[in-house]
Amino acid sequence: MGWLSKLLLPGRLRTGPTALLPARPDPKTLLAVAQLADPEARTDGDDILAGGSRIESPVELTGEVLAKLGVPDEDRLWACRIAAEGPLPVDFFDKSLAEGIAYRLGGWSLCQGEPLDPAEDGGDPLVYLPAVPEPEEILPILAESLRHADAVDTARWPEGELIEGVVHVPVRRGRVADVYAGADVLVTVEEGHRLPPAAQVRWPYLTEVAIARVSPVARTEEEAGEDAEPAGAASGAAADDRTEDVTSAEAAPGPLDDGSDSEDASTSTGASTGAGSDAEGAQAAEGAEAATSRNDAEGTEDTEDTEDTEDTEDTEDTEDTDGARGALLARAAVALALADGLRGIAADSRGFQIAEVADVLPGGHA
Repeated sequence: MGWLSKLLLPGRLRTGPTALLPARPDPKTLLAVAQLADPEARTDGDDILAGGSRIESPVELTGEVLAKLGVPDEDRLWACRIAAEGPLPVDFFDKSLAEGIAYRLGGWSLCQGEPLDPAEDGGDPLVYLPAVPEPEEILPILAESLRHADAVDTARWPEGELIEGVVHVPVRRGRVADVYAGADVLVTVEEGHRLPPAAQVRWPYLTEVAIARVSPVARTEEEAGEDAEPAGAASGAAADDRTEDVTSAEAAPGPLDDGSDSEDASTSTGASTGAGSDAEGAQAAEGAEAATSRNDAEGTEDTEDTEDTEDTEDTEDTEDTDGARGALLARAAVALALADGLRGIAADSRGFQIAEVADVLPGGHA
């Protein structure tokens, strides 16, 4: 690569969707990942063509270029730039393609100068369906897959009806058709007017599909509808709402050094009073040693408290991460059950097909 290409490279990568990967991807692995988003993805020389986009061959980036791209704490990454070469099957397909590749290969994505770690947001699993399912079709599947709700929240869903532990809300306005809720999972079914590549290959005769988004029930109905709209328009692009759990602790004060000051004071007193005050000096020294011991003990306790606080924070962060992963896996299981029962296609939030529950976790192909 010439010096001019190196000079222009950061700008090219910054403007276009780019996957930044921790290691040079094997061409076969990269093609297999691309085919999860577009089953008809194929190689073209050193590049890959998928869904009207070109996945350019990996380029090695060093710390200097990464610093210009705003990617911290990385010495070397491999960049796969995504370039749209024609009409995209769905809006922002090239962006979701970059994010999906980075998510499955344990890397970053970069678009319009903003680096993003896709692993921080697993998103909501999706199910592409040939048509909006009737309640009689979907309710038995959800009754077996969801943790049952005890009652209908009439303040939230005044038109909701509890059927075998599942709340059914017939919305029938806008693009949203139906909402189904269990105790902790919400399924929003909407009509999609543009087909992602996976759906085009499965149902080439269709001009629209239905999309079921599986999200946490804690979100409001309005948020669920807003999140579902980008799913239909952008092949399940990740929702913008993200929750960051930030835990901070104040460092405990360090041990005081009063012992040495007391010792110096006692030495000075003994020198000025002569031999007649040796006993007093010895007594003062004993007091100083006792004070030093007490301060050392207090300092040790403070250090232990700080370490305990840090351990507690690490434990809480681990529990939060494990809880989020568990909830994502549970929603993926619901999506797979719907796909199997309704002859649909289960996908992650970026439109990459999933065949088993673990496929929704980051770094699965790294």
